[in-house]
Amino acid sequence: MNETQRREQLKKIIEESEPISTGVALRYQGETKRVCVYRIPLDFLVYNKYNGRISSRVKAYERLNHELNSENDEDRELIEKLLWESKVERNRKTMEDLVENGQMRHGIVTADGVIIDGNRRASLLNRAYRERDKHKWSPVDVDKCRYFNAIILPQDAGPRDIQQLETTYQMGEDDKLDYNPIEKYLKVRDLTDVGFDIDEIAKMMNESTADIKKWQRTLVLMDEYLETLGYEDMYPMLDRVEDQFLSLSKGLKDWQDRSVLAKANWEYSDADIDDLKVIAFDYIRYEQEGKEFRRICKPGKEGSIFQDRLIWESFRDTHFETMDAIAEESVDEEIAHAHADIDVVDVLRARDSKWKSEISDSFKNNLKYSVRRLDDRMEDAKPKEILKKVRDLLKEIDTEQDSFLNDEGVATLVSEINRMTYRLKRELGQ
Repeated sequence: MNETQRREQLKKIIEESEPISTGVALRYQGETKRVCVYRIPLDFLVYNKYNGRISSRVKAYERLNHELNSENDEDRELIEKLLWESKVERNRKTMEDLVENGQMRHGIVTADGVIIDGNRRASLLNRAYRERDKHKWSPVDVDKCRYFNAIILPQDAGPRDIQQLETTYQMGEDDKLDYNPIEKYLKVRDLTDVGFDIDEIAKMMNESTADIKKWQRTLVLMDEYLETLGYEDMYPMLDRVEDQFLSLSKGLKDWQDRSVLAKANWEYSDADIDDLKVIAFDYIRYEQEGKEFRRICKPGKEGSIFQDRLIWESFRDTHFETMDAIAEESVDEEIAHAHADIDVVDVLRARDSKWKSEISDSFKNNLKYSVRRLDDRMEDAKPKEILKKVRDLLKEIDTEQDSFLNDEGVATLVSEINRMTYRLKRELGQ
C-alpha cells in the first residue's frame, strides 16, 4: 500500500469509524489538544525507519547498502529484525503480554500512516500474528494483533511537529533508559537539523541545556573518530565507549581553551592537542576504560599524562612507534572478504578485535609506565621511595631471556644505569 492509499484509508477511518477512546490529551503545536484514538489495521501503517531505538543501526546499514524504504517488504522485514534485536528478552515478554492483554498504550501515526510513537509495539503485534501457529495461540487471542490503536495526526503535521512528538513520547519519558546511548546524540542532531534550539531540545528530552550542548560537542568528536577509522555513519561501533568520548570531549575542550594551563608544565601547541586526540582515539578503539583512560587526556586531581612534557613525549613517541608497526587491511577489503550473510558491524568488530590483540601489550605497558611516572612526579616522591621502585623493577628483569643477552640496546641501557648509580654514589660520598 503506497502513501496515497494509506492516507485515504486513514481518512476513511476518521470519518466512518467509532474511536476507541476520546478526549485523549496530546501536546501538539504548542498546546494541549483533546483527540481520539482509533483502531487501525496494521496493513495501513508503515514503520518509521529512523525510530529512536534503531536509528544508529539503520544509518549504518544505509551507509553501506541502500536507503531503506518502509513500503518495501524486504526493508520492512529488516526494520522489524532491528527492532526485535534491540531488546530481545523484553520484546519477547511484551509480545506475549500483547497477545494476552492486548495493546494497553496507544501510539501516534501520521496522516499518511507512518508510525511516530509505537514502532516497537506495532512490530511485535505483526510478529505475534505471523507466529500465531508457532506459539499455538488461539485465533481469538491473536486476532487483535492485526490492529494498532493510535492517534492519527492532522494533515498539516510537518517535520518539526513529527520530530517533537517522537522525542517527547519516546526519549522524554521514563522508558528512554531502554534506548541505546548513542541514539540520544543522533536525536539531538536530528532536532537541530529541523530548527529546534538548545532550550527546546532540552525540554523535549527532559534534560538540561548543559547536557544537550555536551552531546552536540561529543557527537562531532564521535563522527571524527568514525571518519578516522573509515567507519563513517557506523554508529553501532560506539556502543560501548560513550564514557570515553565524554571524558575526551571535556578534556580536549579544557586543553584547547587553555583553562587548565596551570596544570601543565609546558606550553603545548594545537598540534600537540591533535596528537592527544589521535592517541585517545586509538585507546577508545582499544576500549580502555575509566580512570586509566582519563589519565591520558583529562586534567584533574589525579593528573593527565599530557600535562607533563617529558612524560607525554615519551608516551607519544612509543605509541606512534607501535602504531607504525601495525599493518591492517582496509575497511573495504575486510568487508569484501567477509561472508555476505555476516552483519557489517560484526565484521568491523572482528577487525577491531584482531587489531587489539596485536597492540594490547604495548598499549597497556606504555600507559601503565607513563601513569606511574606521572604519579611519582605529582607526589614529589622522596629519593628513597624512587630508589626502592627502581630496585624492585631491576629485580624483575629476567636475565635468562635471549633478548637480555643479545639485544645491544639492553647493554647500552645497563651502561647508562651504571653511570647514573656511580654519580649518585659520588653525591653520597661513597
